[in-house]
Amino acid sequence: MMKKLFFLLLCAKHISALPLACLPSQPVEAVEGGSATLQCRLDPPINLSSRTVEWNRGHTLYVHVYRSRRDDPDSQMLQYRDRTTLNHGDLTRGVSTLTISNVSLSDNGSYEVYLPQLEVRCSTHLTVVTKEQENQTKRNESSTTSPPAGERNDASNREAGRAAIIPTVLLILILVVLLVLKSGKIQGWMETLRGGQDRQTEMAGNECENTNLNTDTETGDLQRDGSENSESYPLLNVPDRYDILPTGRGTNIQD
Repeated sequence: MMKKLFFLLLCAKHISALPLACLPSQPVEAVEGGSATLQCRLDPPINLSSRTVEWNRGHTLYVHVYRSRRDDPDSQMLQYRDRTTLNHGDLTRGVSTLTISNVSLSDNGSYEVYLPQLEVRCSTHLTVVTKEQENQTKRNESSTTSPPAGERNDASNREAGRAAIIPTVLLILILVVLLVLKSGKIQGWMETLRGGQDRQTEMAGNECENTNLNTDTETGDLQRDGSENSESYPLLNVPDRYDILPTGRGTNIQD
């Protein structure tokens, strides 16, 4: 047990002998009328909740004072009265976070954190800008991030080219479809014409065949009628020569 306690004491002494570094935050920029948060932290971290923490400007101009585990507004400059807030929770992690509200142009400048018991100092910088300056900065950033005029023109030209190509392609496709449909109709018309000619030729051939058949039929009928008539009426013997007598009768004169 004594060995463990001795070891812990050595470790604590060794840790306390380590040099402390106070690391400030990056420079802070705030807009007039807004709020700004300043921060400094110890490395290695040490619990600061039981220690005195002073935020000041120029060593004697106290912006915010924390001592005896509470804020001390009596030591504070009048221009920062009721405008500063120290995050007590961050003190346990060795971090001092101060928020200044309703900042003005007079708040521009450097701020310092001083830890008297540890004799450690840390400083950071606050820049306050007007709303017009902020708007101008935003416009400048937007202009720098936007592509150059030449690139914008190229992009607009490419878009215009694409916009012109698309209708042309659609028009070509429509023409091709129409040509295909029209060629199909023409082919159908040709087939229809060829079919009509074939039907006319076939009809003409049928008419010729019917005419031949009718002619043959009529010829056969005539032949049959002639044969029937010859059978019905026997031939008479007509003399070769008649002599005309005065009486008007004819007598057969045989040679």
